[in-house]
Order: sequence, then C-alpha cells, then structure tokens
Amino acid sequence: MALEHRARFQAIPGIGRKTAQRVVLELKEKLAAGLSESVPTEAGASSPLLVARDALVGLGYTIVEAEKALSAVDRELPVEERIKQALKAA
Repeated sequence: MALEHRARFQAIPGIGRKTAQRVVLELKEKLAAGLSESVPTEAGASSPLLVARDALVGLGYTIVEAEKALSAVDRELPVEERIKQALKAA
C-alpha cells in the first residue's frame, strides 16, 4: 500500500522517488500522531487540513503559501489527494 501512495506523489512533476518516500513517511507519522492526540483546530479547520499544510511546509512552502495552495483544494479529499492537488496548482 505504501508503494501505491509513493507512486501517487512520484506522478507529480518535480517529485522523485526519494522525496515521495519522505513525504509518505512524514504523513504516516503525522497521521499516527494526530490519531493519538487531540489537534487544536482554528476557525473550522480540520486535522487533515493541518496535516496537509504541515506536509507542504516540510516540502519547502511557507505556511502562507501552503494555506493559499490548499485553499483552492476540495476539503473533502483525503490528505494525500489534497497535497497532490496543491502541488499541481503551485
């Protein structure tokens, strides 16, 4: 299953095998941490939104850039898809 997720990120222009592996690993860690502890939310933001934002920040985006990129993405999508769509739009 992890290979399938890595392949999704590798399909994004500019994302190679190593970066895709790192993103998948970091997302797994953040999701596991999010499930084990309560994540505070701001102005209706959900935990998946924060995870997606943090993943983009980990890839070099500023918080403002990450939030702007995610604002154009459907909030109903899974975290991986939100990140993929945000990266495509950037």
